Amino acid sequence: MLTAIGPDSYGIVARVTAALAELNCNLADSTMSNLSGHFAMILVIDGPAELDEKTIYRSVQSRCAELSLLVDVKKVDEISDNDLDGDRYIVSVYGIDRPGIVAGICDVLAVHHANIYDLTTRMIETESDLIYTMVLEVALKDSLELKGLGNALDLKSSELGVSCSIRPSDSDEL
Repeated sequence: MLTAIGPDSYGIVARVTAALAELNCNLADSTMSNLSGHFAMILVIDGPAELDEKTIYRSVQSRCAELSLLVDVKKVDEISDNDLDGDRYIVSVYGIDRPGIVAGICDVLAVHHANIYDLTTRMIETESDLIYTMVLEVALKDSLELKGLGNALDLKSSELGVSCSIRPSDSDEL
């Protein structure tokens, strides 16, 4: 697994992935995002068995030296997520920004054994307020939990002063 974080600039993805391609590495899973002017990437890579972490690190660093990236490479074992998998749902949350929104909603999800696959947040500035938005993709192993989860999310979102909805995930979405 490779992580890289640094000031956003042109060519980060091109340079990192070119270094990996030169080493005959393939991207398995990845997520990349601009977070307040910093570009962050997490890549699960698959490469030749004899390739070690230091070689990958040096290759990426040499290609990206002037980009001021913090790079880390770790060997990770493949983990089956079947025990945590289930029907996928999208949870959408929005409201006036305040501390505790993520913690409160995620606590409800944990209590109902909803596994978070993806979580994205954004701040939207309006003329009068900062609106906080959060979208999560979650898996619910037991769909019988859905009604209880929905009720608990309604209660927590009311307590937090935000709006929250849950819907089945569209299987065409990545």
